[in-house]
Amino acid sequence: MKMIKAGRTSLVVVMSLFLALFAAGCGYHIAGKAGQMPGGVKSLSIPVFANNTGKPDIESIMTTAFVEEFVTTVNVFDDADALLAGVVKSYSLKAVSFTKDDINQEYRLTATLSLRLVRRDTQEVLWSDENVSDYEDFIVNTEDVAATEEAEIEALRKLAVDTARVVKERMLENF
Repeated sequence: MKMIKAGRTSLVVVMSLFLALFAAGCGYHIAGKAGQMPGGVKSLSIPVFANNTGKPDIESIMTTAFVEEFVTTVNVFDDADALLAGVVKSYSLKAVSFTKDDINQEYRLTATLSLRLVRRDTQEVLWSDENVSDYEDFIVNTEDVAATEEAEIEALRKLAVDTARVVKERMLENF
């Protein structure tokens, strides 16, 4: 009887070890936390994005979000292996919800970027997407224009952070 229990215990231990080794080798990881930059890039320069919209200063918010996101993965400095060039192509606000009196109560902010990751020494394009687009909704304060403007800026900051995260994940996954 003791021999059977010992055999079952050994089998359970062996199966547990096998499953642990199998799970460790199957390649699962959290998006954006594994993988490599295209072309084996180890350092990255992210100059201030160009702004082709009529909205002032959005390029600095976008660029800051990208620097803060990529600094966790690669060294970010001016004289780097590669350059991530960005252009804010469009910025729009569209009313998305109204009160029963037909007063706007929520806007959708949409921004579209063009991004290119270029190796500095060869000028080879390692990754690009001409139409990276995202949106963020925010509430209108009909009593306070300044509060609505601040809500728009916060929506832009959130959009920029989310977009930078998604772009980095796509780069690391070679997508």
